[in-house]
Parts: sequence; C-alpha cells; structure tokens
Amino acid sequence: MSTQPKLRILCLHGYRQYDQSFRQKTGSTRKLVKALADFEFVNGVHSVAVDEHVETSRAWWFSNAEVMSFSSREPTEVASGFDESVTAVVKFIEENGPFDGLLGFSQGASMVHLLIAKAQLGEIRLPGIRFAIFFSGFLSLSTKHDSLTSIQITNFPSMHVFGDADEIVARAKSEQLADRFDVEPLRISHEGGHLVPSMSKHKDKIAGFLRNQLQIKVAE
Repeated sequence: MSTQPKLRILCLHGYRQYDQSFRQKTGSTRKLVKALADFEFVNGVHSVAVDEHVETSRAWWFSNAEVMSFSSREPTEVASGFDESVTAVVKFIEENGPFDGLLGFSQGASMVHLLIAKAQLGEIRLPGIRFAIFFSGFLSLSTKHDSLTSIQITNFPSMHVFGDADEIVARAKSEQLADRFDVEPLRISHEGGHLVPSMSKHKDKIAGFLRNQLQIKVAE
C-alpha cells in the first residue's frame, strides 16, 4: 500500500522564540494542510538574555553587538552571529534533509530570505529547496546583508502573510520583501498583528500553493 507523498518544510522561528514554541504557534496552520506537508523545526544557535529563568529564547543574529539584541526597524552595520547561523541551518539541512521548502516568521522569515539569496549567489547550497513561506517577513537592515537584500530572487515561488495591525513589522516592510521575488508571490493579509494567524479562512490559498509545489515534486 503506497503512502501519499508529502512536502517537507523546514521552519525557522522568530527572535526570542525557539523551535518548540514556534511549533505550538503554527499548530492550527499545520493542521489545515497536514495531508500535504510535514513540518520540521530548527532551533536558533544564539541565546537571548531575557530572563535568568528563561534559557530557551533564541536569535539568528544580533543587530546590536554591545547588548546582543535585535531590532527589525533600526539600520545597522552589525549582523553578529549571522554566519554561524547560516552554517548551522545548512548543516541541519544536510543532516536531516532533503526539504522541499522553508518557512519563517519575523526574524526567521528574514533569515529564510537571506539563505535563499546566498544560494542564488552560489555562496551556499540548499539542495531540494524550491519554495518559501514568510510570516511577517522583512528585508534585513544590516549593511552586512546589502549584497543579499539588493538582488532579485529568480524562479522561486513564495507565499507572504502579513498583518494590517502589525506594529513590529509593518505590512509595507513585508510587501518590500515580497517584491524581491520575480515569480509573482502569493500575498495574504490578515487583520491581526505580529503573529502567525489562524489560516482557516485562507485554507484554500495556502493549500493551493502547497498542492502546486507537491505536483512539481511528484512530476519529477
């Protein structure tokens, strides 16, 4: 008895989150498309000093090296820890892949974009990965990433979800990220803020996006 093929999607959490907390926050969305995709989660390598009793808060890089913090809204010349995170994610993919797509939230979404850009420039390999899903994504404001944020991403389907009431990553910032992809992105707006919303009323859109990617995978 053959099993129905599924996509494998690797998920990157936001700043001050970690793999298991992000798994919980995406639970309702994952349930909607469980027949189409399996989701796996990778943990950020950098600890964030939030509370002495909280050891699980993580980051992909820091925009302020003096206090080891991150802001998506402040231009900076710093991207402390970014290279280590790239190495860690690439290693995770090599050891646990293949994966078909990447999904990220907030800083994790920005990290996904930067990884894809590095792959397009031939700086890293992301074998098998052909699409991405972004929740509250944005272009990094670090000058260290200028060579990555300035290029157009070609032949790479993407879905971008953003909140009209998001006060941390304004919708316009997420739209700017979507504009970097030359294959017309699927854009989904919601009324909420900086979060992964319930996607139930957008089920057909997200399922359609994933079904298209699954058809391509099966055809190969």
